[in-house]
Amino acid sequence: MNGVSREDVRAYLVTQLDLLVRLDGRELPPDITDDYDLLLSGLLDSLDILELTVALGDFAGRDLDFEALDADQMTVVGPLCDFVAGEVARVPS
Repeated sequence: MNGVSREDVRAYLVTQLDLLVRLDGRELPPDITDDYDLLLSGLLDSLDILELTVALGDFAGRDLDFEALDADQMTVVGPLCDFVAGEVARVPS
């Protein structure tokens, strides 16, 4: 999946976030900045984070090794987008 930019990942992430919060009858806040923490803000719970990581793996077309991402950064929008974009660009071994 070459040619996927960080912005592509971010757009996909926001779409998935919107789907997850709408399932709970909520709306996505308008202030989803790169430093927005999805877990600490209360937007997502741990099960939602798991669903999101699965969706991001589907987007990438393969399982992603989220253990390579610092646990504190895994729920922050910017670092998460950077990680997924980097993983998509990386040729699987």
